[in-house]
Amino acid sequence: MEREETIMWMHKTALTIVTGFAATLLTASPHMTADAQDTVNIGMFTSLTGPSAIVGKDMQRGVELAINRVNEGYEVPLKDGSTRAIGPGVNGSQIRLIVEDSESRPQAAMDSVRKLVNVDNVSVVLGEYSSGLTLPTGQFINENGVVQISIGANSPKLRDVGPFFFDMIGLATLQGSAMVDLAEQAIGAKTFATFMPNNPYGVGVELAVCEAAKERGSECVATVRYEEQKTDYRAELQQANAPNPDAVIFFAYGAEAQLVLRQAYELGLNASEKWFGTEVSNWVNEVTDTPEIAEGVRGIEHDVGGDFYNEQYAGPYEEAYGEKPLTVFGGYGYDAAMIAALAIKEAGSTEPDKIREAVHKAAETYKGVTGDKAVDEEGMQTNEDYAILIYKDGGLQPYTP
Repeated sequence: MEREETIMWMHKTALTIVTGFAATLLTASPHMTADAQDTVNIGMFTSLTGPSAIVGKDMQRGVELAINRVNEGYEVPLKDGSTRAIGPGVNGSQIRLIVEDSESRPQAAMDSVRKLVNVDNVSVVLGEYSSGLTLPTGQFINENGVVQISIGANSPKLRDVGPFFFDMIGLATLQGSAMVDLAEQAIGAKTFATFMPNNPYGVGVELAVCEAAKERGSECVATVRYEEQKTDYRAELQQANAPNPDAVIFFAYGAEAQLVLRQAYELGLNASEKWFGTEVSNWVNEVTDTPEIAEGVRGIEHDVGGDFYNEQYAGPYEEAYGEKPLTVFGGYGYDAAMIAALAIKEAGSTEPDKIREAVHKAAETYKGVTGDKAVDEEGMQTNEDYAILIYKDGGLQPYTP
């Protein structure tokens, strides 16, 4: 199979996005194709179907915005107030983005990255959101010596993936402490239950919450790890509520969160009084038709916003797609793609070892729309800011305990 035929080959339900010099942020749907002969391939795997489809779609859009800009010759803002032009394209080549649908499933995610690495010969892989998908795929990508920049996954286990793996979002260990602080300040909580998916992210948050509670002289009285994509969570919900904890710390993905919150509401578990969620924006769109099930639920979200975020990301996003960013995670995708382009520019090469070394410098100097992107020696982001929110009157609003 010839190279150009290989690039255009579609794997199952995978979507190939080709972004070229003519791509523009002013179109409502900037999904482009091109016949560029001299290109740098960047791969992305994300959940375009399944429970995390809205988050996956948003991350894809964020990545596209960044690559469109680079291909047009964008001046990338740096922390010191200067900018760096890395285009048009990078090192004289247009960036071609190849997107694969992970379907919110581990096997589909593995199929996606195998194609990106073995067939498409990508220089960098971007993704994913779920830690349960990112851990096994990250190990495969790392073993093959290809740089991966994770967008939204944050299990503490990601620290051990390997030297070619980087994460553009704070790990769950930071979230656990923030959640305990919020519940203590809001309702004086001393006993906690956790209701988390039985995957690397959920287990990571559970452990972080219970460790933070113990450090404060409080305790976890129930730790429920539920299996994903079930149709009934009543038994698990009642298990979490059985010891009558002061606060329940929970997380669920997108459409699954709607089911969890609805069943908790039907069981009368007082979610508005004692339920606290992590990454609450990931389900806000799914409860639009039944806002009463989430009314009063408090939680944290990665803190993005402000003039820089709006000017550099949210405004152009709305121009390109005709709606505001769907979640906060598209911004993290945008930052991951910008750092990938900066690293390839800095490396002056698509050789994995050179790109890997350059990612550290790119992350240190780049001014992210989602905040400081500096990473430690193991490639993990060193800082994360969280916004405290409450779901009220059909949407998320700032909340002060």
